[in-house]
Amino acid sequence: MAHHTHPAPLSKEDFLALGENKIVYRRHLTGKQLKTMFPEAKDAPEQAEFEALFAADGTPVLITDDSAAIHQWLDETGHNMTVRH
Repeated sequence: MAHHTHPAPLSKEDFLALGENKIVYRRHLTGKQLKTMFPEAKDAPEQAEFEALFAADGTPVLITDDSAAIHQWLDETGHNMTVRH
């Protein structure tokens, strides 16, 4: 009979550190959402569309209204994009 062991659950800090500097995620935001998340973006038009890259721990890496800037950043840093639905 095979014995299955379950690994100990990761702490929140350990989980977030797994992707540190390796994994980013992309999120589409409206200006309204952007202002809610980042008060310093108070002048962003509410209906404007933005794209943001966040580190695995949620730290913002890049926020732009130009999707080409996302691809440029990915190319420059050597990150690959994977699509997940």
